[in-house]
Parts: sequence; structure tokens; C-alpha cells
Amino acid sequence: DLVAGARRVGALSVVAADLGRAGSADDVRAVALKVRERLGSDAAVVALGGEVDDRPVVIVATTEAARSLGVKAGPLAKAAATTLGGGGGGRDDLAQGGGSDVSALARALDDVVAGLPRP
Repeated sequence: DLVAGARRVGALSVVAADLGRAGSADDVRAVALKVRERLGSDAAVVALGGEVDDRPVVIVATTEAARSLGVKAGPLAKAAATTLGGGGGGRDDLAQGGGSDVSALARALDDVVAGLPRP
């Protein structure tokens, strides 16, 4: 269960996971949104990665409480995408990144966590 595996980073609950092979980026996004919904009113960030057609994709979703702390999904997804050898971005609440280096997916998810504010 992804929610049960959430860890604390400063004031945030963080779910970061590689889902493995996925049918589409939409599939990864749907899981990220479901996890974000289950985290409810927590200040939380969800960063999920997957492999779609031999290419890595990362979806970052933030809760309203996380955004009130200044956490924005767009820059986090962009940082992950840079690690993946590609590009990304999006809104404050939901963003996507991708690239060409599937082997860098774990490192890209680590970059999302590293980019989070700490007390």
C-alpha cells in the first residue's frame, strides 16, 4: 500500500515510488491522484514513476496543505525530468516529467524528495 509507505520529510508526508511498467502516463497519473486523495488534508507530496513504452515518466501531485507551505509540483517534476534526460512541468497541484533514461528513474524520484523543504 503506497499510502502506508509514506515517509516524513520535514512537515510533509511523502509517497515516492516506482510503479514499474505502466500502460500510459495517464495510468501513473490516475494512481498518483488516488494516492493524493487518500492522504486527505495532510501536507503531502506524491511522486510516482513508471516506464511507458521504454521511456520513464514521473508524475508529481501535491495536496492543498502542501501548496500552502510553498510546495509546487511543477518545479519538482521538472527537476526529475532533467535527471531522466528530458523535460517536464505543470501546475502547482499536478505535474509530469519524462525523458529517455529509464535507468535514472529511482534517482529522479530521489531528486523530487531532495527538492522538498526541510525545517
